[in-house]
Amino acid sequence: MDKTNHTEFFEDIDRCSGRYVEELCDFLRIPGVSSDSGRGRAMEESAEWILEKLRALDFRGGIHFAGGSPIVMARQEYSRSAPTLLIYGHYDVQPEDPLDEWKSPPFEPTLRDGAIYARGANDDKGQFYTYLKALETYKRIRGVIPLNLIVLAEGEEEIGSKSLMHFLNQKKDQLHSDIFLVSDSSMLSKDIPAVTCGFRGIVSFEITLQTMAKDLHSGLFGGIALNAAEVLSDLLAKLKDSGSGKILVPGFYEDVRPVAEQERRAMEQLNYDEAAVAKSLGMTKLSGERGYSAMERKSIRPTLDINGMWSGFTGEGSKTVIPARASAKISARLVPDQQPDLIFQCFKDFVAGHLPAGVKADVRYLFGAMPVLAEIDDPNVRLAAESIEEGFGVAPAFIRSGGTIHIISEIKNTLKIPSMLILGWGRPENGSHSPNEHFYISDFQKAVRSLCVLFDKLSGHEEKR
Repeated sequence: MDKTNHTEFFEDIDRCSGRYVEELCDFLRIPGVSSDSGRGRAMEESAEWILEKLRALDFRGGIHFAGGSPIVMARQEYSRSAPTLLIYGHYDVQPEDPLDEWKSPPFEPTLRDGAIYARGANDDKGQFYTYLKALETYKRIRGVIPLNLIVLAEGEEEIGSKSLMHFLNQKKDQLHSDIFLVSDSSMLSKDIPAVTCGFRGIVSFEITLQTMAKDLHSGLFGGIALNAAEVLSDLLAKLKDSGSGKILVPGFYEDVRPVAEQERRAMEQLNYDEAAVAKSLGMTKLSGERGYSAMERKSIRPTLDINGMWSGFTGEGSKTVIPARASAKISARLVPDQQPDLIFQCFKDFVAGHLPAGVKADVRYLFGAMPVLAEIDDPNVRLAAESIEEGFGVAPAFIRSGGTIHIISEIKNTLKIPSMLILGWGRPENGSHSPNEHFYISDFQKAVRSLCVLFDKLSGHEEKR
């Protein structure tokens, strides 16, 4: 293929880069935190903003409600013989806490060191917006986009995509597609882009222990009262072996599908600098399950993590109490053949078997999603890899992501789309879900380049030339 065919795309992207970044900053200013019920107007504003951009590209569509945050669905039809692409993204973001760790306000996008710093810059507003700008560039250069296109954007990905799950069942006849595209994952490293061939699943739950009727004075009752914070800490410490990193919940590993030796050998060939990654994360060394490389531990192995704990008095100053209640939020990342409901039951059984006499436990299921694997031999996956190589100037790695996009398994199972392209544009160190989340402008530009090339390949435009 003559790569000069795409020079016009690249030159146009360079010319428009400043405007594209300004528009993304406008998007990032909308504080669409889906877990905050007080930000309902921000969710509506986000959906309206996306729909306005799509209508400017001659998409037809609207905003739909299925019980929660608004869902944007818009389409552009070319011909019955052209493939249909379903492009998915989410506009909701994680809470901005802890605020005091941000170097700049999370919803006031700031440009520094070649990146845009803001909540949602990487997950997923920035990555999703690459598709809208690629469509704009493509249309301006080619005049028409010779593909049937559906754009689907939701506002509940960070809290389980409940509304979109209902919507998929209601509208599945309108969402028939040949190829599914999503960018909500990461590159292998800052220098090596990636085609993601799978995501881990997840189960999230909350536990609250109660040891007595109310908090007690530590001077009057210290030494005889059962401290809920201590009981919970002791219970959580039993979840893993501190030496090997193995999860000790019976049944946790029972359904884990063995990874093919060929895939493990391929992972060994990836240039993953563990020392550099540890340094970028502010760690002296990486940790995890013994017997597996860091790349394996972060992608093909299941995990169990404490996400947060609270008990007793945590305000300013001192209040010497013995807490009666203690709570924690916990999540497990799952690999193929593990099921969220079964892992949750394993944890409930573990808790029941380790409680001191008289302690009450409330273990509550929050949400779950199944693991997903894409077909690496899919011809469209190869076209995506070729496009990324041209857009980034380096061949992508084929990886599994340790993260979870809850809705992907639902889309795969409900819509039966034969081809899935999961393309990550963010660097691993971009800080998704963390303070100072950011997205590098150069990666944004290269992603838009790659997508323009991909649209050419999927439409058969190169063959016609």
